[in-house]
Amino acid sequence: MSNRVTDSEISCAKKYIEELRRFVHDLDLPNDNKVLAASSCFAIAQEHHHAIVLLVELRLLAPAFSLVRAGFEAYIRGNWLSMCANDAQIEEFIKGEEPPKINCLIDQLDKHYQFGEDNSLSQFKKKAWKSMCAYTHTGGLHVQRRNTADGIEANYSKEEVLEVIQFAELFATFATIGVAVLADNVELVDQITEAFDQHHKLNAPV
Repeated sequence: MSNRVTDSEISCAKKYIEELRRFVHDLDLPNDNKVLAASSCFAIAQEHHHAIVLLVELRLLAPAFSLVRAGFEAYIRGNWLSMCANDAQIEEFIKGEEPPKINCLIDQLDKHYQFGEDNSLSQFKKKAWKSMCAYTHTGGLHVQRRNTADGIEANYSKEEVLEVIQFAELFATFATIGVAVLADNVELVDQITEAFDQHHKLNAPV
């Protein structure tokens, strides 16, 4: 079907997964609780990205879409642990306590990074959160994409499937950068950023 993501597009997405993995494979990191907690969250965000691409390849689109929020939250928690959380909060998180709600995490991160108003994480969440939750919790957006003339089957457009992959790539890239920051490796941050720019330049719509 012409509406499906092509083998070439999947191959390119998988190559980028491997590129991100290589950036931080065997990277030396400090041995402390902050690094343990934050890097674990970043690794989980990267795994969600990998899983989304594999699920799209298998045409298991509902679970692929449902993982978008999980990947986003894993990145947000990892970055908060890295940049904002105090020692007590990190210790509580490792023991299994819930961190502050996501809006609180994002507010702290926005203040830390001093984003421009239109580029803040809170603005990004405002635009995307409702859809992310609907897909994660089997809301109407999923149901709309199951009803077709031939019955109850997946009917996601190619454009929105590619958008989900790109979203996962974005936050997996941020997570990979987060690991490089934990390693205090500014040069690696620049390399990851350049790789992301090149990947999306090569795969930009014609």
